This record gives sequence, C-alpha cells and structure tokens, in this order.
Amino acid sequence: MNGASPSTDYAHLLGASGPVAACIKGFIHRQQQVDMATMIADTMAAGCNAMIEAGTGTGKTFAYLLPLLLSKQRGIISTGSKTLQDQLFYHDLPLIAGVLDWPIKVALLKGRGNYLCPLRLEKHIATATRYSDAAHLPELIDVRGWWQRTTTGDLNELVDLEGSSIMPLITSSVDNCLGGECPMVSECPLYLARGRAQVADIVVINHHLLFADLALKEEGFASLLPDASTVVVDEAHQIVDVARRFFGERISSGQLNALCRDIRVENALLGGDDIALTEATVALESVVRELTEQLRGASTELELDDILRTPDPARAIDHVDLALGELLSILAGAAGRSVVLGHCYSRALRQADEFSLLTEVGVRDSEFIHWLERLDNGFILHLSPVSIAEALQAQLDAARTWILTSATLSVAREFTHFKRALGDAEFNERIFDSPFQFIDQVKAHVPQDIPAPGGDHHTRALVHYCLPLIGSHQGRTFFLFTSYRAMHVARDIFEGYAELPILVQGSMAKAQLLAKFREIPGCILLATHSFWEGVDVRGADLKCLIIDKLPFSSPEDPMTAAQFKLISAAGGNPFIEHAVPEAVIALKQGFGRLIRQETDRGLFVLGDTRMVSRAYGKMFINSLPEMEWLQSRDAVTLYLDDLNE
Repeated sequence: MNGASPSTDYAHLLGASGPVAACIKGFIHRQQQVDMATMIADTMAAGCNAMIEAGTGTGKTFAYLLPLLLSKQRGIISTGSKTLQDQLFYHDLPLIAGVLDWPIKVALLKGRGNYLCPLRLEKHIATATRYSDAAHLPELIDVRGWWQRTTTGDLNELVDLEGSSIMPLITSSVDNCLGGECPMVSECPLYLARGRAQVADIVVINHHLLFADLALKEEGFASLLPDASTVVVDEAHQIVDVARRFFGERISSGQLNALCRDIRVENALLGGDDIALTEATVALESVVRELTEQLRGASTELELDDILRTPDPARAIDHVDLALGELLSILAGAAGRSVVLGHCYSRALRQADEFSLLTEVGVRDSEFIHWLERLDNGFILHLSPVSIAEALQAQLDAARTWILTSATLSVAREFTHFKRALGDAEFNERIFDSPFQFIDQVKAHVPQDIPAPGGDHHTRALVHYCLPLIGSHQGRTFFLFTSYRAMHVARDIFEGYAELPILVQGSMAKAQLLAKFREIPGCILLATHSFWEGVDVRGADLKCLIIDKLPFSSPEDPMTAAQFKLISAAGGNPFIEHAVPEAVIALKQGFGRLIRQETDRGLFVLGDTRMVSRAYGKMFINSLPEMEWLQSRDAVTLYLDDLNE
C-alpha cells in the first residue's frame, strides 16, 4: 500500500507563510496540525492504522486532508454529522485541492433520508386530498417547486423541513425503494449521488452509511470500501453506538405503518377498487396502534422477554401476526397489478419474518440483547450484539489504512475504553492537545450549596443558583441538560424572567435555533443531547456554559445494563470500566462547545458536586483541559465582571 510520502514537508505546507496560509484567509499555523499531518502520512505509507485524539482548535480536517489528497489514491471520509459532511465537501476539500492545484473528483454521499424521492413526492401529491395527508398538500407543493430548482435534491437545503411529518412522504427507504424498476430512477437524486461516488477520488459519507456498507445492509448497494486505500473516520467516538445498530436486527411500528401507507396510496392510484386490500391495511394499522399502547404501558423495569410474556402485549402481538398474515394473503393476489404492489408483497414477507423473530421469547443469547425502544408514537424492537469488537476488528485488519480521529477518544489521557470496543486491532496512537490556552481562557465552578443530582429539586436549585450569574455577564449562555425533563423544568423557571431571552430545543429547527441564538444579545439556549456535540457557535460571544450534571447513562438503559453484565461476568468493575468512561467522553463533548477560537473566554459551570466529592471525579477533571476551578460564587462573580470588561 502506498500512502502519502512521509518525506512531504508539512511544516512548510502548513507553516505561517506556507501555501495553505497564502490561499486561506485567516489561517493560523499550529504545530499540532503539522505533527498530526506528518503522523497520518507516515501511517498511510506504512499501511497501518492510527487512533488520534485532536483537541479543539488543532485543525484536524486539514491535517488529514493534505496526506489523503497527496497520496493520490482513493479515499473515504466518514463523519458523524451532516454539518461536518457539508463543511468538508463545500469548503475544506475545495480549499485544499486549490492549494495543491490538483484536479480531483470529490463526491458527497448521504443516507437515503437526505434525498428527495421524486416518485413518492408525485404520488403523495396525487393522493393527498383523499386521505388525512390533505393538510400536507401545501408543503408538498412547495417541495415540488424546490425540486424544479435544486441541483442536488439534498433535502438539507430546506431548513424548514427538519423534523417535518412530510419527510416519510418524500423520501425512500430500503423497504420501499423500487431501485432500477423505478420510472424516475434516471433523475433520482440518490442514484445520481451514488453514481458520482463510484467514480470519485474522495467520497465524503457519514457513519450510518459506512456501517450500512460494512454490514451489507442494503441490497443492491455496490460497496464503496473495496476500492478505498484509506478510510478516515472523523468524530470517531460515535462509531461504536452506530455500528451496533447495523450489526443487529430491528423492526419498528414505523416500518409497519409505512407499509400500510404505501399500499393505500398505490391502491388509490390504481382506482381504489381493491376493498379487501384497503380493509387489510386498516386492520394492520389498528393492531399496530394496539401493540404500541400495550408496550407503552408495560413496566420499564421488565426486560423485553418478560414484556412479551405479559398477557396484554402477548395478545396484541398475536393480533399483529394475524393481520400481517391476512395482508400477505391478499397482497399475493394483488402483487401482479403494479411494480409497487409487487415490492410491497416482498416487503411484507420480510417484515413478517422480522416481526416473528423479534417477538419470540428467548431469542437472545449471551452475545445479544433483545430490547424495546419506546418512541413518542411507536416502538422499535431490537436484537443487538452486546459486543461488536469481532465485527469491527475484521474490518480494521483489512488491507487498507484506517484513521480514527476525534476531539474525544481518551479518558484520563488513555485510549483503553475506546480500544476495548474495537477488538485487538493495532493502532498508532497519539493525543494532540488543543493549542488553546484554557488556563487563561476558561475558569470552572462546581456549586457546593445545591442538592445532589437525582430529581427536579436539583434542577430547580441549580437554575436559581445560576440566574444571577447568567444575568451578570453580557454574553450568551448555553445551558445543557442530561434529560428533557430537566430542560423543561428549567424552561418553566426561566419563563418567569421576561428580561432574560431564552430559546428552547424543540421550539424550532436546530439551524433556526442557532441562528436566533447568534442574533439575540444575552440569549440563553436550553438544550439537551443533540446540542452536546457538533454545534459550533464561534463568534457568537458565548461566555457561559452550564451543564446540569455528569452525563451518566441510565442504569435502566438496556445496552448499559448488558455492558454491565458483560464486564461483571469477566470479573471487572462495570461502573469504573464503562459508566465513568462513557460519561467522561460525553462531558468532554459538552465542554467543547465553550471555547472555539483563541480569542474566546468563558465560564464553565457543572452542577454536580460528585465531581469533587467522589474519587472517580478525578477521572473527569484529568480528562478536561487544565483550568482554574473557582471555589465560591463571589469568585465567579468577579470573573464574570472581568469578562464584561
């Protein structure tokens, strides 16, 4: 394997007066970036793998893009967020290609749910007035207008659609895509994007697509990996959770309901004359609702096998089985009427098999966890591997270079926890510390006179403790929570203070929230999980970051419980070996929102006394950058006064 030449002078390329600085306005030379690029080039040349933690401000994207492009071999970059995908494709890759003055084919490839399906759009416009979808017709017409203008078909161009209920009406899934049989396949944004990816030198994808490819979870999707010499996995701390979903099985109420919707729409387009088919879809929808209610009402303390044995859920499962069987018998006769109904028949067969497997008592063994995910309006039944080390190791030992990088891979400066999930694969390991001077830029504080975490009383006490602090500085504040309940408790308190402008996650699309946050002076953003990482508000004058408590996973979480059992069976300490490291990495991600550039200064408040009262608190402190921890509220107030100056 031939990678980028280790003799390349990255000190010159990335130097203060080098080619990158000459082409990129505002470029800042950072020695960590030079050292990281050199390490990656050496790793690629040797055909090895690398595991790299690159602190905030290192400039890790340029550090891996330069060696990747200089290798002149096919590469894949996988990210954990659409935001980073777009940044790489539209900004960073064109800049670096311009610096090197090399023609290079770059493709951006996202998952299905990001692209418009023109056929589904037209079918739902045609049938909207016949069903409850009529309320969506104006939105669907607006999307059609955009479809006539867009050059990509990427629905992320439509900010207002984030979280919209019309998304299932205008996107395809593995289940309902007609593939080569679709009459609009020649203009399909997804297939056009895939075509570009197959001939590109560099393909930018996301982790979900990477693991769908690794697990061969999408029939007919030509694998990207065999032709790639190097795979760069950015935001690599996410890959274990993503991979586990793809190396298992799942069936959801959403899949069953989508099947019914698609049959109903196709039947309507064919004249609506198959009454038996309509009745069978209505019957299946009804029993899926019944099962949803039974699973929602089941005790959270029970394991899924116990829930499946409970009389009411068991009866509802039998009803779904019978309804699926009846639908299949009718679809068998109707499948020949159209390509779509033929696909629906094949799809119903698969879903019936999956539902039967995932509702069978005792299907799990020691290597898998059989668990229930409750949603607001539905459920997902999972059969997930407890460990994915063997599956991942097989890929990491393959004949290509893997570069795994993130700002948060280590715990107390060791990679032990992350590596445990990856099997026995070998890596060149390195931590590149952030070039930021946190000791000068941040001061931290743990309030001592509030209750320990464990209920609403803690949230209320923390909010009231922080209200004077928030009001005493002129910048903006991020208030991050470990649960929606805590966020809502805080929202109710903040709404009593009209002089404090607040934004709350869920009140509008994420991109709109961040835009508003930048616009409103002194704004306070209340948010939970999805704002802990991948959110960059540099230049927004963020002065205060508050995190309500240490982000431990709930012991009731099925996967957490399974990991605990696995570690206990091996004679380990599951709290220290799993719970604490997972919480450390999450806390590092949340903390990373505060300082995004050399000129930033701010206050970090953690509302959890366990940080200083428990022995394991040292693991958290030793995993964060070095900074001064203020002991009193008076000291915090003085610091905020200094920030105002």
